[in-house]
Amino acid sequence: MTDDPLVEVLSAVTRVLDEAHVEYAVTGSIASGLHGEPRATIDVDIACRLSPAQAEAVARGLPDRFYRSADVLRRAAETSGMANLIDQSTGVKVDLSALSRTTFHDSVLARRKPIPFGTGAPEFQFVTAEDVVLMKLDWRRRSRSAKQWDDALGVVRVRGARLDWDYLRRMASLLDLADDLDRLRDEGGN
Repeated sequence: MTDDPLVEVLSAVTRVLDEAHVEYAVTGSIASGLHGEPRATIDVDIACRLSPAQAEAVARGLPDRFYRSADVLRRAAETSGMANLIDQSTGVKVDLSALSRTTFHDSVLARRKPIPFGTGAPEFQFVTAEDVVLMKLDWRRRSRSAKQWDDALGVVRVRGARLDWDYLRRMASLLDLADDLDRLRDEGGN
């Protein structure tokens, strides 16, 4: 395999998600770093569409080295919540977020792209640059975390004019993030 614990954990978890036919996309700091300015992280964020039956299959299918709770996974599926998986051999934590049925979340999963994570590494489904910007802005609104803003800004600085600004404006309006997006675009020099 690889010496990179994030790639190792991503491979193990996404293999189980694929076996359970779970639609997923890697998001969070890994995705914003891939599309923008990298930042060190020791956790993995995965957004997915998860049914209770799939949650049970994921709990059963994960290697023994992963701490997980079938009850928490099932509850996350039922409530569009979050469940944590912890790889006890590396200490890497996976936040598995079950997405609700919304126009934005449907779009996130429809637009995801297979991208290799590192040189010679396997491909994983990742959110697009635009969707990670919107997700980071949404998380920032809820958490008031400066890291979320900085991650979104890093994507805007790196991708700039290559971003689909029409899509960003449309979804930002839907998510009530239009003012934040305008400020982010200005600060990013676009």
